[in-house]
Amino acid sequence: MSVKKRLVITTMCLACTFCLIAGCSPSNEAQQPSSGGSEPGDTKPASEESLTPDQQAIIDGAEGTTNEDINEELYPGKEYLNGLWDRWDQIAEEYAPEIRTLPNGQMVQRTPTEYEVNPDAWQIQAGSNSYNTYWLDADNRGCESCHPDMNSLLKNLPYEHPVAWNDELDNKTTLQQCLFCHSYAPGYIAKQYEFGTLMHGIHFGTRNKTEFATEFQGDCMSCHNATENGEGLELWDLTKYDRLWGINKVADVQGDFKIDQEKTQDQDGVFSYDWMHAYYDNMRHGAGVNGLNLEMPQSLFDEWTITVAGNVENEYTAKLPDLIKEAEEAGVVVEKTSKMVCNWNPVGGGGVTNTEITGIPVSWLIEKAGGYKDDTTGVRALRADGSSKRAFPKDKVDSDEALLVYKIGGEYLDATRGYPCTNWVEGVDAQINSKQIDTYEVTSEDIDYTDKWAGNPNGWQNEANVPMNKPNATILGVPDGLVVQNGQPFTFEGYVDAYDEKIASMEFSMDGGVTWTKYDLGDTDRNKMVWWSFTYTPELEGAYCLTVRATTESGAESFETQTVMINAKDKLPAAEETTVLTSGSLIPPKVSAEATNEEDK
Repeated sequence: MSVKKRLVITTMCLACTFCLIAGCSPSNEAQQPSSGGSEPGDTKPASEESLTPDQQAIIDGAEGTTNEDINEELYPGKEYLNGLWDRWDQIAEEYAPEIRTLPNGQMVQRTPTEYEVNPDAWQIQAGSNSYNTYWLDADNRGCESCHPDMNSLLKNLPYEHPVAWNDELDNKTTLQQCLFCHSYAPGYIAKQYEFGTLMHGIHFGTRNKTEFATEFQGDCMSCHNATENGEGLELWDLTKYDRLWGINKVADVQGDFKIDQEKTQDQDGVFSYDWMHAYYDNMRHGAGVNGLNLEMPQSLFDEWTITVAGNVENEYTAKLPDLIKEAEEAGVVVEKTSKMVCNWNPVGGGGVTNTEITGIPVSWLIEKAGGYKDDTTGVRALRADGSSKRAFPKDKVDSDEALLVYKIGGEYLDATRGYPCTNWVEGVDAQINSKQIDTYEVTSEDIDYTDKWAGNPNGWQNEANVPMNKPNATILGVPDGLVVQNGQPFTFEGYVDAYDEKIASMEFSMDGGVTWTKYDLGDTDRNKMVWWSFTYTPELEGAYCLTVRATTESGAESFETQTVMINAKDKLPAAEETTVLTSGSLIPPKVSAEATNEEDK
């Protein structure tokens, strides 16, 4: 039997005992023979023997008495209630919300402390920090109860998961992002709406079910929440902020809001999902993503060729170094800050980039071929291994938003980013940014440039064709329950983007979306990321949840919002007072298997 189960049973027995004592003593007393000729019922508790007439009058509710007249240290049943409070204080100490120190030094408390209780609620005992942890067992529920860093989990899986994390941005992978990809994603995910099937197979399959149930004490309620609302089994991580007590609600939250479009990432921070579809995909992944950071051969760069063909006057093929030299001499090489966003980037995801690129305009490459013909509609960007044939429209050529890029952050491309060169088109899905491109094929085909597979769409639509991530307002760097200093400013940071549209406004809420504080962004460059910051100073100890959303210039609003929780404390704990984690991938839950086994002996 586990430590917690034993304590629950003991507590239930104590509660029954107290109820029996409190409920049966008066009637039993009434049946006892009287003493000294007094009538049954005249016997008074020992605690009342020392009462003065005035005190007794107050207890009896004499006319004119008020609550202020009551002596809080002397009233009937005080001893019983003292025992009750002591018992709940003991439980509160035993079940105090766990504070963890993550491997990166951040401290998190995933379950709020119940500093205050709703005065209209009858469950007064909840003020002793018992509802969340004792009754709901919140510390041992949700993905991060076992996997405190979901990014580390993805990195350490026994197979190569696409790189959904972004270490430089420090986006925090949560169940929300998992569901975004593993729900409706035709062409990307082979089995639609199979996330539940997959997770139940992993946790309850023959390979893991014994460890999950015994070492981690896992069951259905580890991941789910059951209510009477008719919604069936909810996912705990998606509903927990509505269930937990102790979250401070701030109406019309005020803070210091700023935006920046010039902040850039170096090459290591440029995201790459690294789908391994073809030979060059595997080569790039093996050389770069696995931490090898292998040097790519210089000969690959020196001998790489670029072909401009199709609907042009004079097709040609030239070596990349020769094209770079000629473009530099002609003064047409472009160095600029530019964004790249994947159309499949979820709210809260890391599939975004704002970086400095160096490249040759595709318009200049086509001019070298005598220009495109009048019936041209666009250009196909072809990878050397034939794995991509996506196209971008002619207006991207004319506006010089299409570039042959060979440097990022002032450095030649590494393997992960497509050494020796990549196509780069602004204001559209990153899928058109074909790595290791070797051919620009000008075309007169009638192509749907918003199509997911042929063109470069802007954003991801669900099965009802509703945009799910346009706009996308994301909070970065805040793990669930991050511990911060109460009374001191704390700055939330993140990005907001809408692909080919400008962001008109952002809104913040700290009361669960009841009220929103709106900030207009003014005129922004849609080809650069919008980085935002919102600085808020907590005034009370306790948990705070920040939710963020955005609106585009066309009026489109966030379909999904992201919420993060922080815990403000007057006194920050020392690391040795917390559970110090050396790995963020997989850890035992709060009650370790060793402690449980020892207790059951």
